[in-house]
Amino acid sequence: MILYDLVNRHHTHFSPNSWRVRMALAHKGLSHEVRDVRFGDIPGLASGEDKLTIPTIEHAGRKITDSWAIVQYLDQAFPDTPRLIAAGAEGHVLHFFQYWVQTTVHSGISHLILLDVHNSLHPSDHAYFRSSREKMNRKTLEEVQAGREERVEAFRKSLQPLRMALAQGPFVCGEQPGYADYLAFGGFQWARLSSSFPLLAQDDVLHAWFMRCLDLYDGLGRKEAAAS
Repeated sequence: MILYDLVNRHHTHFSPNSWRVRMALAHKGLSHEVRDVRFGDIPGLASGEDKLTIPTIEHAGRKITDSWAIVQYLDQAFPDTPRLIAAGAEGHVLHFFQYWVQTTVHSGISHLILLDVHNSLHPSDHAYFRSSREKMNRKTLEEVQAGREERVEAFRKSLQPLRMALAQGPFVCGEQPGYADYLAFGGFQWARLSSSFPLLAQDDVLHAWFMRCLDLYDGLGRKEAAAS
């Protein structure tokens, strides 16, 4: 199995959606090879009319793109490993949680570190990243990130549902980590690897949860150096 993953100029794998898949692969105990790509390499991964994004995995002669589709495939292709997405209503709720992570966690983080992310990239990716993200936000990267010291508290308050979930155990999924944890973890790992800006207060239960997630699977998350 091959996982195609983004790297920045420090050769750090920083993609939040890829980290969901990395943790999912570790959860299932599946060995894989990681192939590093930059934003400019992504179009070359596809053949014909296929449109691929990161993360993409290659397995058994086919490529699967999009983190949700990848995890569904892993559950189907490896039924004897721990399941990540439950069938039926529980799986639908998990999909809803992914949407919440994307719109609250990822979006909130993006507005605090977007210029830092740009600066951490390889110079060959700068023009694409700036153009695409400024079009998306209708602001310059500098304007998006400006005033973050005054805005970070509002972001922290928006994470209250995660704190409430952690009242039930050390992980979002309870006593043991699950895919909901990996969904949320990806965003904070993205920030840790791309920016030195402190997103979470040291005494926040979310900070302690994130440290636990970094320690999972023989410290998989800690093997990538934090931004300085």
